[in-house]
Amino acid sequence: MLRKLRIVLAVSCFAGVCLLFCDVSGILPVKLAFLGKVQLVPALLSGNFAVVAGLAVLTLLFGRVYCSTLCPLGVMQDLLVRLGKRRRYSYSKNKVWLRAAALLLFTLAFFAGAQLLFSMLEPYSAFGRIAGSLLAPAWQSGSNTLAALAERAGSFAVGPTPLWQKGMAALAAAVLTLGVIGALALRSGRTWCNTLCPVGAFLGLLSRFSLFRPRIDAAACVRCGLCAKSCKASCLDSVSASVDSSRCVACYNCLEACNRQAISYTPSWKAGNAEERGGNPDLARRALVLAGLAALGAPSVASAARAPGGKPLDFSRKAPPSRDVPITPPGSSGLRAFTERCTGCQLCVSACPHQVLRSFDQGRGMLQPSLSFEHGYCRVNCVVCSEVCPTGAIRPINAAEKSATQIGRAVADASRCIVSAEKEECTACSRACPTGAAALVSRNGGTKWLAVDPERCTGCGACEYVCPVRPLAAIRVEANLEHRRV
Repeated sequence: MLRKLRIVLAVSCFAGVCLLFCDVSGILPVKLAFLGKVQLVPALLSGNFAVVAGLAVLTLLFGRVYCSTLCPLGVMQDLLVRLGKRRRYSYSKNKVWLRAAALLLFTLAFFAGAQLLFSMLEPYSAFGRIAGSLLAPAWQSGSNTLAALAERAGSFAVGPTPLWQKGMAALAAAVLTLGVIGALALRSGRTWCNTLCPVGAFLGLLSRFSLFRPRIDAAACVRCGLCAKSCKASCLDSVSASVDSSRCVACYNCLEACNRQAISYTPSWKAGNAEERGGNPDLARRALVLAGLAALGAPSVASAARAPGGKPLDFSRKAPPSRDVPITPPGSSGLRAFTERCTGCQLCVSACPHQVLRSFDQGRGMLQPSLSFEHGYCRVNCVVCSEVCPTGAIRPINAAEKSATQIGRAVADASRCIVSAEKEECTACSRACPTGAAALVSRNGGTKWLAVDPERCTGCGACEYVCPVRPLAAIRVEANLEHRRV
């Protein structure tokens, strides 16, 4: 019964997180955003210590159920194992120093501002990139195929979804992560969780003291090895009849595998002491304890346009300009605060209904989202990214706050504007600007020039999006290092 309950919960949570990244309706990301906010590292970064405390208590009571049910990267490994039909495992010794090193490296990466390394090791963000860069395009392609078939049948109930790759660095990271973790899972189950995952190492530290844990009755056990062959965490030693509770992910496979009922899930006071916990040296345990304390403390320290002549614009051939600073989403306060908290999970990129966000492909903020206006602009009444962000990198704001926030300002290149350079009539940018900051002004001889009022511009990108000049628009948005009120 425990195993069946775990599978139902795991599949439900995993399906919810996948829909969070892949939904094309624009409704589910907001409804299911809580699934991202109950992940351990995002909760730490956002200062949601109620969730952190809840996960800690859950682990102290029942062991690493977080890893077996709530963590999408962990459940993904189980699915890969099932697809690969890998069902036989064997006990392996606890690589405690490797786990401690991975946890310390993760912590140091946070303190040193090495966001790329930090986000590559963080499990929820790693899965987010896989879902956003690989699973979501496949899902959207299927939706577009259904929309095309429905249209041929005379139904327009399903609409097409714009499909484009929102960052090559995120795509490369997703392929690399899936390849490495997939290979480890197919070879030996939860190897990633119990050797390189910093969250697994930290929760493993707590699960040593969990109230309920698997216990082997040495008198009833016949050392047949069936339990060890079913243990995806490779933490069950059938020879010594012991379970390393720091690596056990509470999958309950062993309870079902044992045909002599020699394994039970009971309170820890009925279990053995040293041998059940894996018999690791005290020095190694202390290293893992120190690494866990450092990791826990780290996050709390950081606190409808047309071109002249009536021809529709071809936005697919517009190129993004080279910006000195990436434009961070409204609600992020500015570049520094944003890069300190963002783990590059790509949830806001996937959830953005106007196709404005994409992952940054270079520099310190690689894998983190920034605004780009080739496919749309940031609408004043849209605050989806602030509603779904699980780490607090984008704080929740309303439409009124957003309309009064300047994330950047438009910069005009009058020499490239078709009004001044080609003497053609065009008012696309001035008509699209929601604040009236972009306008055509008359100069000597009555010649009109494109000008921008920096005090009224909010950096929404509407002007850059609608500008018909190709490949680079004659007006572009430059970011504010710190967002300010207008």
